[in-house]
Amino acid sequence: MRVAMLHWAFPPIIGGVESHLALLCPYLVRQGHQVSLLTATAPGTPVEESWQGVVIKRSPLLDLNSLTPAVIEARAGEIKELLENFLLAVRPDVVHAHNFHYFSYVHAASLQEICRRHGWPLVLTAHNVWDDELWTRMNSLARGWDLVIAVSHYIRQELVVNGYPPERVTVVYHGTDTNTFRPPSPEDRQALYTSYPEWRGRRIIFHPARMSRAKGCDVSIRALDLIRREIPDVLLVLAGTTNTVDWGQKQPAEVASLQDLIASLGLEENVFIRFFPWQEMPAVYQGAEVCLYPSAFQEPFGLVMLEAMATARPIIVSRAGGMPEIIRPGYNGFLVSMGDHEELARYTTFLLRNPEVARTMGQDGRRLVEENFTTAVMARNTLEAYNQLLALPRAS
Repeated sequence: MRVAMLHWAFPPIIGGVESHLALLCPYLVRQGHQVSLLTATAPGTPVEESWQGVVIKRSPLLDLNSLTPAVIEARAGEIKELLENFLLAVRPDVVHAHNFHYFSYVHAASLQEICRRHGWPLVLTAHNVWDDELWTRMNSLARGWDLVIAVSHYIRQELVVNGYPPERVTVVYHGTDTNTFRPPSPEDRQALYTSYPEWRGRRIIFHPARMSRAKGCDVSIRALDLIRREIPDVLLVLAGTTNTVDWGQKQPAEVASLQDLIASLGLEENVFIRFFPWQEMPAVYQGAEVCLYPSAFQEPFGLVMLEAMATARPIIVSRAGGMPEIIRPGYNGFLVSMGDHEELARYTTFLLRNPEVARTMGQDGRRLVEENFTTAVMARNTLEAYNQLLALPRAS
């Protein structure tokens, strides 16, 4: 099968959708499919390359960090030409766009018209939902997708209530690579302390998300202020301060405000901040005893849950969005109320004080991933969705 993927970013840009594609696309290639990806330009990357068998074409016309609504409208013709030329070169059996149901009406409407005209089946994976004027406008295109894959039942319900035909929306959960994300060996630990000597002798808790209030970084910082009073050698590791999609250029101000919060609480000696390249993330999980992800919004899924679980680490997340579909409280992690740093501190402190319980919960999480959330399971379910679409009449 020839599959044409489209998304706004790809590694070295990091994020949940980028990680998802970096797993799914090469896996489909290894299964004998031809996969091409159209994505945005990124520092240090060529315009076209082959990566693990995936043909990657990059263009600034998909770079959300530089595109503004005015630029998109002014270059609408170029955008449509780019999309059509890419697809004509691929000659796809299936076109699969990721998060094209937001950010740009021009991109989405152009893609739908091109696929309709050429008879190419068009799949959308909805990794997120929104609540603003652009989202309302984008929902007028809801019937233009032949099949919609939602990454959680939460996302599916939100799509349906916003006008997406229920019969076209299916759920395919994310998966992760259980060979890359795995419990550490003694050699892994030694390599970790060689790379990060500051971590030796510290009780590491890891917040694996870009630094922002939406991802609950301020909640983790405030929880840390309570945790360090009982466990003085605790160290909170924060990641993702660069190389992310920053629609609206909001991140620098958020990072500055979070650094101010750390300073105001006197936590400089208990926080480690660094951008970790995508390939280093598995080692960072291995260095942690507990992972935190207290998102301050209705998180659609949260791929980091699977990465932590695959590494046999318990994870504490907000009772929000699709995350309660994955986390079983007291089994593979805990759920906390959104924004409640005291509750987050309580569960984190419990796990740090009871390492045997944390170890058991981590092992249970690893088993859950091996059974339900591997890359193989995700790819198989995606291919099943493709085949079901190909057997159905085309959407009008």
